[in-house]
Amino acid sequence: MRFTPRHVAYAISMIVFAACSDSATSPAPRPTPPPPPPPPPPVASIASLSLTPDSANVFTGRTRELVVVARDSVGNVLNGRVISWTTAAPEIAGVNAVGVATGVAPGRAVITASAEGKSAQAAVIVQPVPAATVVITPDSTHVLLGATVTLTAQVKDDLGATLSDRVVRWSSTAPAIVSIDSVTGVAKGLQGGSALVTATSEGKSRSARVVVNVPVAFVSVNTALDTLEAWDALPLVAVLRDANQQLLTGRVVRWSVSNPAVARVDSVTGVLTGLDRGTVTVTATSEGKNGSASRVIVIKYRSLVAGTQHSCDIASGGIVWCWGQNGNEGRIGAAQLGADVISSSPVRVPNTGPDGIRVRKLASFGRHTCALDVNSKAWCWGGNGWGALGVSTIAQSATPVAVAGGLAFTDIAVGSEHSCALTGAGAMYCWGHNDWRQFAMNAPAMSEAPVAVAPTMQFASLTVGATFTCGITTGAQAYCWGYNGWGNLGDAKSISYGNTFSAVPSLVAGGRSWAQVGAGQIHSCGLTTAGQGFCWGNNGGKLGNGGTAESSNPSPLSGVPALKSLAIGANHSCALSTVSEVWCWGMNGNGQVGQAASVAVIRPARVAGLTAAEVAASGIATGFGSHTCAVTADRLTVKCWGRNDTGQLGNGATAAGTDATATPVTVIGQKPL
Repeated sequence: MRFTPRHVAYAISMIVFAACSDSATSPAPRPTPPPPPPPPPPVASIASLSLTPDSANVFTGRTRELVVVARDSVGNVLNGRVISWTTAAPEIAGVNAVGVATGVAPGRAVITASAEGKSAQAAVIVQPVPAATVVITPDSTHVLLGATVTLTAQVKDDLGATLSDRVVRWSSTAPAIVSIDSVTGVAKGLQGGSALVTATSEGKSRSARVVVNVPVAFVSVNTALDTLEAWDALPLVAVLRDANQQLLTGRVVRWSVSNPAVARVDSVTGVLTGLDRGTVTVTATSEGKNGSASRVIVIKYRSLVAGTQHSCDIASGGIVWCWGQNGNEGRIGAAQLGADVISSSPVRVPNTGPDGIRVRKLASFGRHTCALDVNSKAWCWGGNGWGALGVSTIAQSATPVAVAGGLAFTDIAVGSEHSCALTGAGAMYCWGHNDWRQFAMNAPAMSEAPVAVAPTMQFASLTVGATFTCGITTGAQAYCWGYNGWGNLGDAKSISYGNTFSAVPSLVAGGRSWAQVGAGQIHSCGLTTAGQGFCWGNNGGKLGNGGTAESSNPSPLSGVPALKSLAIGANHSCALSTVSEVWCWGMNGNGQVGQAASVAVIRPARVAGLTAAEVAASGIATGFGSHTCAVTADRLTVKCWGRNDTGQLGNGATAAGTDATATPVTVIGQKPL
């Protein structure tokens, strides 16, 4: 290698640097290593063991934890030591590896915990699980006289487990009625009645009622009524007695009837419902013994009305029957139409009765009839001229149709070509023809649906004549409106004898308090709250005041006793006295007043031999309104008299239009058997 001056200079500098360093310091000492860790302390020995609790009670099948504590010689707690457990009496109590003792059988066992040559003991006392409840099966029962029944009792602990080894003892609160074996729980019925039997174990008890059933010896059927109206329901009661005539209760009774076409009975409840006129035997059966009673089922009649040459009424169950002329309108509900179609015996109006429209009130005057059902809904059938049925698009209907609007009504009345009804709030509505201002307004000329009438007034009742309307307010004042050519509105004004009318309700003159007002063709009558009758309008005998002159002022009826109701027809009228006598007056060409035929009877005359609950005098639209019908006082029979050319008397026959039937005849099928 060849050294250059640069290499020489570098070597010299390094020698000088090393010489300087060696002369300045001594070499640094090495670090001292850390001391070794101290040896671990010696493991403390167990000096003592203790058990908590040192004496414990446990129920058989239940557990109890024992806690062991190890300590050294200075009392420090030593953890993590291996403990072994033993029991001196495993048949009494066992113990597991963690010191949980389990009761096996009643007795005393010593449980030992050991570790490192030390031990501790605890006494475990095992006791039976105590009874918490007693359950009896059955918890109530019946036993026949002299028979036995075995009751069982289960003793349960507080967890609901059955304790099958416990002693149960039985007792009876009435050993003279029910005896019971104190060990077996066999109960015996000794006499009629009941007793509580009690099962007791370890101070716990439960009772069950045992009823001793004495055999039924006699059955009788009790009811407050011997007669029952068809479609009414009557609860029957079976009375059961033993051989000593002691009353028995709580027995099963079953019911039957002899003729299900006449009446039906609920086999369990004993509620008897009449179906048709007749006599039925009802039988109650219990434990093979029978008792019977006979009941008469009757049909009653209500809401009798008489229109133009036809009549209708309501039979039990809300069934409507009509007879007379059906015509082209179907006014009696017959399907066949025609001017000459009649029926001289009652025809059931379609869809009426307990399974259909259950009718409670009827109204008729001309060629249509209206009704209210038990739900206050209005229905009409017959001719629908000018919308008198309260519906549109049809000319007639032999089947009841619902009046439009769905209003609920409490009263209803019918004229020649208009109808009116009253709501529960006293509001009046009308439909049909309004040509004579029957709606108490100038327009509309007609309506096929109910129109509110005199909306500022509140009415208690209403009536409808041929072409006018009247109502009694809640203050007992009577008002009328519509046609007034003969003073028939009773306003005490001059009679026009022309085509006059009033669209404003006119107060009936006289300042009286009215209970009822009835409207006819061109006359009206009213009954005061004192039972006095008055009439006004066209006369000719229709006013019943002994004269023939018209009067726009109410005129008292002549020679009539105190009255309770009126029935105003087109040209004659009738009334019921307070003792249910029938009195009639007015036109009498066909004997419709109940007297020998004559032009008119100008004073009320009594219809001989008849007492009635209702009476109806026929109205008129076209044709003849010359017959009368009545429901007898017991409501079991309907009778009619007067003209009978279209079968309107309902007696199964017809007569010439000129003939008179002044003596009431019975409507076919509308009388007791």
